[in-house]
Amino acid sequence: MEKNLYIDASHPSETRIVLKSNNSIEEYEFEDKNNLNFKNNIYLATISRVEPSLQAAFVSFGRERHGFLAFNDIQSDYYQIPSEDKDKIREAEEKIREELKKKTIEVNQENFQSESQSEIKNDKADENENQIEKENKKQEYREQVKSSFGIKRYKIQEVIKPGQVILIQVIKEERGQKGAALTTFISLAGKYMVLMPNTPKGGGISRKIFNSSDRKKIRVILNDIEIPKSMGVIVRTAGANKTKNEIEKDFQNTLKTWEEITEKALESNAPSLVYEEGDIIKRTLRDTYDNETKNVYVE
Repeated sequence: MEKNLYIDASHPSETRIVLKSNNSIEEYEFEDKNNLNFKNNIYLATISRVEPSLQAAFVSFGRERHGFLAFNDIQSDYYQIPSEDKDKIREAEEKIREELKKKTIEVNQENFQSESQSEIKNDKADENENQIEKENKKQEYREQVKSSFGIKRYKIQEVIKPGQVILIQVIKEERGQKGAALTTFISLAGKYMVLMPNTPKGGGISRKIFNSSDRKKIRVILNDIEIPKSMGVIVRTAGANKTKNEIEKDFQNTLKTWEEITEKALESNAPSLVYEEGDIIKRTLRDTYDNETKNVYVE
């Protein structure tokens, strides 16, 4: 089905995007030029204050209002603790990694059996589905690490210090008087998959890909792609009918982006922006433009 992509950038206050087929409007999105989104941006930041009562830290990342970083959103690599305890945490992470990988395979097998007998309703946007799935994976991983036998249950004031430099990503923008919500567990969206470079979970599949044959095919592809143990991926809905070469190329491109981010972070002084998610036009070309798009019209 042929589609046309219309980009209307003629208005001083907003940019509008329409993806239209012969029969209907497939996608519509707009962005306020005076209130540009900074969610998913990645910053090199510094801890400005640790708040024991909240078990959280306030972070200076280059904006007027400091961001909020909960203890659960701090990766263990940033903990300033004895090396013996760090080694214990790494060992626990390795065990949990394997357990969660097995659990994921078992859940997928159960889904393959049940999905053929039930009707799946996809009433949520792809972005929301991926965000929920990423957060669930990360939360489960963090909680298991923090409650592992033999590891001291540290408090935030024992492991994080003011002035410490960290790499953070914005997960929620400022709301009212509240600062932005931050995390050190980075997520990078590609065209067909999401890379989680410091959340070691192997490969996952969007819940909106509910066809069992598609899921099996993607699982085979993920098993054939060499994903570093320290990283995780989630194949997006857009990757449902893609070949191994297409998904692997997207993975390598996203991995290259992560390498560029780490290099820039090493060369930068905190606080500073090291990666920008991109405006509505860049996101549209990444997420919407495909082989079915015949023409792109720009006003």
